[in-house]
Amino acid sequence: MPERNVISWNAMLAGYTRSLQWEEALDLVFFMRNATKDIDYVTIGLILNVCAGLLDVEMGKQVHGFIYRNGFLSNLVVGNALLDMYGKCGNLRSAKVWFYLIISQWRDSVSWNALLTSYARHGLSEQAMTIFSEMQWETRPSKFTFGTLLAACANTFSLEHGKQIHGFMIRNGYEMDVVIKGALVDMYSKCRCLEYALVVFLESGSRDVILWNSIIFGCSHNRRGRVILELFGLMEEEGVKADHVTFQGILLACIYEGLVELGTQYFYSMSNKYYVMPRLEHYECMIELYSRYGHINELEKFIKRMHFELTVPMLTKVFDACRKYGCLGLGEWATKRLNELNPSMELKFQIMDKERK
Repeated sequence: MPERNVISWNAMLAGYTRSLQWEEALDLVFFMRNATKDIDYVTIGLILNVCAGLLDVEMGKQVHGFIYRNGFLSNLVVGNALLDMYGKCGNLRSAKVWFYLIISQWRDSVSWNALLTSYARHGLSEQAMTIFSEMQWETRPSKFTFGTLLAACANTFSLEHGKQIHGFMIRNGYEMDVVIKGALVDMYSKCRCLEYALVVFLESGSRDVILWNSIIFGCSHNRRGRVILELFGLMEEEGVKADHVTFQGILLACIYEGLVELGTQYFYSMSNKYYVMPRLEHYECMIELYSRYGHINELEKFIKRMHFELTVPMLTKVFDACRKYGCLGLGEWATKRLNELNPSMELKFQIMDKERK
């Protein structure tokens, strides 16, 4: 561009931040400051996003000082970006001080959600629920608020709090869209309340592949392999196309139930029937399936057909299976490859006494 103004600089910076290219965004910030002195509240907000993305609270504090010195303090967009930066960087004390003392007169629902998300992200569900209670005196919670709270309950296994949030939404007439239902399914599943998760799922009128994957992995979290396979049958009946996440859940179900032959069929049907290319996690599942149940011949054939090198976790599973079931040839090969990839391990394959004789 022959000429650039603050709008074009902001557009470029926004592109990097939305693509999560934080290092490139930071380079652009330095380039911009050397090229022009023009800067506005949008620029400041984007720079704070970069600090949050890099988890660089010290740089964020420098930007905070710049805000004070240059009169951007009263802008709500900047204030919310600053709050978000402190929260994502884990400086909850500064986030709380900024929220309650500085922007208390002009904060909005974005401010409340930023503070609540900061506590929820760091596993502080009790404090997040307290903030949620206070929030209701000032502004109406949004679906984003409930999604954040349900995720916090799921990650901290806070079933009672999750039930309270679910009940609050029902009593106050909030729309239960597919995103919220997915969050509810995830929360109930992780809190070991699979029956509730299934009720929420089955009552959903519209179910996309993401919601299907949520309930499939919920069942996987509770090691209910047979239920997963039944759900997959219903998923096919509804005409929902499975993706790579779905098949990871199916292969995990086969591992839990010991269904080696069925797991093999599903793995090869991924590309042949469903046109889903297997990924690393699917190969890991198959190696786990063969190794756990002692199908060493199938394991060796499977490994030889792989088009890429096995990772250390994969090789470790092979090594352990061969040591358990006394498979000399494949075990020595796995030992050699592990020692090449991680010489510090210095593994030695030991066969059973009867085989040594």
